[in-house]
Amino acid sequence: MNYSSQLPSSLVLETKVIFYSGFLLLIVFAVLISLTWSFSESFQWFIQAGLLWMLAIHRAVKLLNLNRSSMQLALYPNLGGANRLTLLRGFLIALTGGFIFHANLSEKIILIPALSYFFAAIIDRVDGYIARLTKHESLLGTKLDIEFDALGLLIAPLLAVWIGQIHWSYLSVSLAYYLFQWGLYWRSKQNKPIYQLPTNMSRRAIAGFQMGFLAVVLWPILSPPATMVAGIAFMLPLLAGFIMDWLTVSGRIKLNGSKSLNFSQTLNNATQIVLLPSLRVLIVLLLCLSLIKTNTFPLLGEGPSPINPIFLISLVFSTLMILLGINGRFFAVILSCLLCWFFISHEMQFLDGILLATVIWVMQFGTGKYSLWIWDDKWVNRYDGA
Repeated sequence: MNYSSQLPSSLVLETKVIFYSGFLLLIVFAVLISLTWSFSESFQWFIQAGLLWMLAIHRAVKLLNLNRSSMQLALYPNLGGANRLTLLRGFLIALTGGFIFHANLSEKIILIPALSYFFAAIIDRVDGYIARLTKHESLLGTKLDIEFDALGLLIAPLLAVWIGQIHWSYLSVSLAYYLFQWGLYWRSKQNKPIYQLPTNMSRRAIAGFQMGFLAVVLWPILSPPATMVAGIAFMLPLLAGFIMDWLTVSGRIKLNGSKSLNFSQTLNNATQIVLLPSLRVLIVLLLCLSLIKTNTFPLLGEGPSPINPIFLISLVFSTLMILLGINGRFFAVILSCLLCWFFISHEMQFLDGILLATVIWVMQFGTGKYSLWIWDDKWVNRYDGA
């Protein structure tokens, strides 16, 4: 790795120490995992994880000149706590990637990458807060955060598809970022204009929900078809967002014109006033149909199915909170978890899949107009990333 001569020596030394420390940890981990796996499997894991760790550090070294709050100010002499956390996230993603393409992935083994990616997702939520708290915000952190988001959304879906938790079509999420970046590169090479993307709070929130979903779906406690349906429900809004962003940066949608602004405002109003409140009502109707279908209510079916009363109360309460718009996103998370657990022991039908997808869309976009309390909207839209 080549370091610029203009970089502070302390910054270069710290980066080297982090790189070699990470490699040493990978070697130790490979030795430990060889107690369960054969030498060839352990070696394969080390090669995959090592290459990903090298990629993460390579990108960090390339971007070290951005280790400052703005290009007009001097470089920081060290990475700072937030950037160290971001590099730790890159290390955890690399560790997760070592488990892809292994045939011998028992439920105990899969807990390791599940736990690793889970902590990576948590770090993604707090590293920006640490940067602001320590007054060490940097362009490096912003750039690495985006690149590690993309890397994580490549590695975790590959592993989830490999172990059969999600449908292979979810890999389009992994490709979307890289296709988008390639498109920008191609336009610049062709001397075509690249238009500025407007600030969009939902863009970051949707990406964050992808990481949260992947952090959960890798755990062996959930299983298809619920995880397959959930993957598609999480995938569609992100892909739609990439399409809209591409139409914007390529100039096909111009947001600086009055007609475009009116269209954007009309679309937002339709979503908030009509679509999202309608989804809340639809959740209630679909849940009632699902409970009737499973004979939860003896007057409406042939006989009651053995459903835990506490579980049923939690199901109904969460649905009521969503209907009223009281922290609807939070209770949509609770309801989606309850439904996935419910479908482990009950056959999932088409309407059940629509129900789960609808709950996930409310989770991502909120409850819209006529909500009584939307504190969780403010928390979701608050940018804590680097």
